[in-house]
Amino acid sequence: MTELLVRAFARDEVRDHVASFALLHGVRPEEFDADFMDWWFFRNPTHEGLLSGAFDGDALVGYVGFAAQHLRVNGRRVSAAILSSAFTHPDHRGKGLFQRLIRFLVEAAGARGHEAVFGWPNETALRIYLGRLGFSAMFPVDRSARPVSFGPLGARFGKPGVFVAECAGAAFDRVLPLRLGRYRYEIGPASEHEWEGFMARVLAASDCMLERPHAYVRWRLSRPRREYIEVRIRDERGVLRGWAAARLPIPSEPPRLHVGDFLVDPRSPRALRALFAACAMEARRRSLEQVYTIARSARIGSTLATLGFVSRRSATPIVGIATSNADLSPYHAWEYRDADMDMF
Repeated sequence: MTELLVRAFARDEVRDHVASFALLHGVRPEEFDADFMDWWFFRNPTHEGLLSGAFDGDALVGYVGFAAQHLRVNGRRVSAAILSSAFTHPDHRGKGLFQRLIRFLVEAAGARGHEAVFGWPNETALRIYLGRLGFSAMFPVDRSARPVSFGPLGARFGKPGVFVAECAGAAFDRVLPLRLGRYRYEIGPASEHEWEGFMARVLAASDCMLERPHAYVRWRLSRPRREYIEVRIRDERGVLRGWAAARLPIPSEPPRLHVGDFLVDPRSPRALRALFAACAMEARRRSLEQVYTIARSARIGSTLATLGFVSRRSATPIVGIATSNADLSPYHAWEYRDADMDMF
């Protein structure tokens, strides 16, 4: 076996290696989403993404990448790299290749001025991140879901069970409009001017928050082969107080509304509850069976529980490492409410 070479990809190389990417993913070449690779790593509006590969001669045997994201931490703007899409060929596992790829990206992130690198590993990779790569466990993540169609819950009891479950669910959902309180909801994007004002209010009240400029949000919701809706809530004066981007299911997925990103004005009472009540109402209107989201913090969890969400703690936490002598402790105030780790 030749000495493995780890290096960055050029954008025009991605499609030359579609067969190898597909093999690493365990899919047929025609099923591999090269458009997503190009969009996520090379068309991110920060223009700071990186995709790296490990080569055995001309053969691609592993890859990992990151996309840059800017955060406001205690009023200071910092840049971080978010790891994603780490794959290695089965013949090269257990030989340190994964570690080489991650170390390459951490060094590259530091060279580009990113203060920290974050990732959301699986259970197998977690031991490597924490034990050999020097990452720290930052905070846990909860997966939360709420049934919208209650029939499947009673399906085990046959048609009578389905009927009873649907009747009980319909009665339960009648209170959802009451959860909106003084807010009203609407579907569609906010204007750039309104969005930037809303974002400024959110950042001013947050110790650690991901920045979402208007151009960045519009880019995120342009992911190839995906369809999104935007849910907005306004107060009685018409001021934007909450926003959620929710992905509609593709044919191979369960019929659920995946709320992949959401923001509320922290100074707006009950806005978070109203926002997710609106998401549940919209999912029911679209005949979907479930609302699903990924979030962190006791405040978010308790609010979702009042709306009938059931939460399950992820088996692995978000992990992070500083690329210099930066202090990572301020990031513990980050209320993770964004599924950028797996791009929902």
